[in-house]
Amino acid sequence: MNLPVAWWWAALAGLCVVLALVASASPGVSVAAATFGAAFAGLAVVETIVRHRAARARRLDTTLRHPGGLREMFVGGEPGREDLVLACDLLERQIARPELRARTKVELEAIVRVPPEEFRRYIAWRVDELERIS
Repeated sequence: MNLPVAWWWAALAGLCVVLALVASASPGVSVAAATFGAAFAGLAVVETIVRHRAARARRLDTTLRHPGGLREMFVGGEPGREDLVLACDLLERQIARPELRARTKVELEAIVRVPPEEFRRYIAWRVDELERIS
């Protein structure tokens, strides 16, 4: 389990606060302990930010290794085939035909249920068309 804040920085900050309260009779020790406590609390915040950015970068890195999940679409059976057809439609809308209507469920099912070789030819044709119009 990863804690959101490094416990040692927070523990040291808490210890310094306790020391500052206990040493209230000695202003020098209290000020020093409070200063160190604030510094440790600041380090806890900095480490939390660094951990958050590192976790976010790892998530992005995983996404970049499989752009758009295309590999999963190709091996994903009928749901993957639907995603491929819809991705081609979306690209076509963005590249050249914003007025392209959405496919009906019947149209989509007819394309998805063709034999694998025919579906591959269809996708190859769509990609060629997208390259031609871009």
